[in-house]
Amino acid sequence: MKTIITTLACAAGLATAGPVAADPPAQLLPFYPQAGTIGQDLFVTNFVDLEEGPGVRDYDCGSHSYDGHTGIDSMVRSFREVQIGVPVFAALDGLVLSVQQGVGGDFNWGPTVSRFDNHVILDHGGGQQTVYGHLAWKSITVRKGQQVVAGAQIGRTASSGNSSWPHLHFTARQSFAPYEPFGGPCSPGPSGWLHQPEIRTDAWVGDLALSEKPFAGRADLPWDEAIRTGTFVQGVRDVHVRVEVRNLAGAGPGRLVVVRPDASIAYDGALQVFGYRSGWAKGRVRLGLTTGRWMVRYELGETLAAEAPFDVVATGRQIVNRPPNRVAASLDPLAPGAGEVVFCRVATSLVTEDPDFEIVRYRYRWTSGGRVVRTATTAALSDAIRRDATRRGEQLTCEVTPSDGKRRGPTATASALLPG
Repeated sequence: MKTIITTLACAAGLATAGPVAADPPAQLLPFYPQAGTIGQDLFVTNFVDLEEGPGVRDYDCGSHSYDGHTGIDSMVRSFREVQIGVPVFAALDGLVLSVQQGVGGDFNWGPTVSRFDNHVILDHGGGQQTVYGHLAWKSITVRKGQQVVAGAQIGRTASSGNSSWPHLHFTARQSFAPYEPFGGPCSPGPSGWLHQPEIRTDAWVGDLALSEKPFAGRADLPWDEAIRTGTFVQGVRDVHVRVEVRNLAGAGPGRLVVVRPDASIAYDGALQVFGYRSGWAKGRVRLGLTTGRWMVRYELGETLAAEAPFDVVATGRQIVNRPPNRVAASLDPLAPGAGEVVFCRVATSLVTEDPDFEIVRYRYRWTSGGRVVRTATTAALSDAIRRDATRRGEQLTCEVTPSDGKRRGPTATASALLPG
């Protein structure tokens, strides 16, 4: 078994270290401005460093930051998701104060030397600003001096500039001083969020993949160009496994278990992920495969963290690409009002969303009163519409269709009647 370690660091353009504002401004942030769902396909690795001078202290009195860090870093799983697209939205109405693009590259990782990233800075009045860093440079859709409304897409997540992993660096500023919008024991005063996003403290599996070939080179993270599969041909075969784990500080010893169709154990061995916040491990398991449905399990300590089936068939002619599994969709908020930014959230398991372990993309189609107000295909488990997209008394509907890039799964629908 071979184990890989990953951590995340960034420095986003003009979001430089400086004094931290004592109190958040009057205008609360209504949502986290990145497509996806925190604690599922988005993982927050760093918060604002609230410790004056050397040392690190986050809003919850933990160490999820680093010296001088001025914002919130939320990572996606890989460059494969970057290439599909993960939108970034304006958190509030505002004026585009600054745009920097065409610098830094979109696919930086590991130690980098580029100081500058592709970013957008919005001014919301009253001295309040927000910074959106490490964007894909060709994805930025706004220009300096333009007025934007909350929920408008301004770019897509990437890894431009001084970035060790694809992520969004989001900074909230008051009078040009960064502040921590998350309220907690080490971030005194009220929360800067209208509804503060929930941050998971437990360890969880962000992805599990199987392949006939090793996860090496560009098949490995962060590129993740591996040919994944959920079907193997019978016989003595190598099954390559890779698992990604979030919140490693709360993770117990990792263990991989493979179960035969008759429920007997074919393999049981350590597959430990090491790291500080997020990491992954990979291993090769040689198995005598017989036809039927097998099961792969990943345990963290005493907890079953992930479980997914794979199939064994008699001949290669029986291997077919299967569509993604059924998902559910819901609106957030459940009862939206007219003139409000609304998210459409997908409910699925990142481990079993596709029977062939493929990274799934989602096509979002929004209608309000029968009018199409937005369509987007992204790798994210949520999408949003701008606050001025709807009208009073209209029926708002979001249709979500999962796809592996070749076959589409069943469409899920969420709908609500806006107040008149």
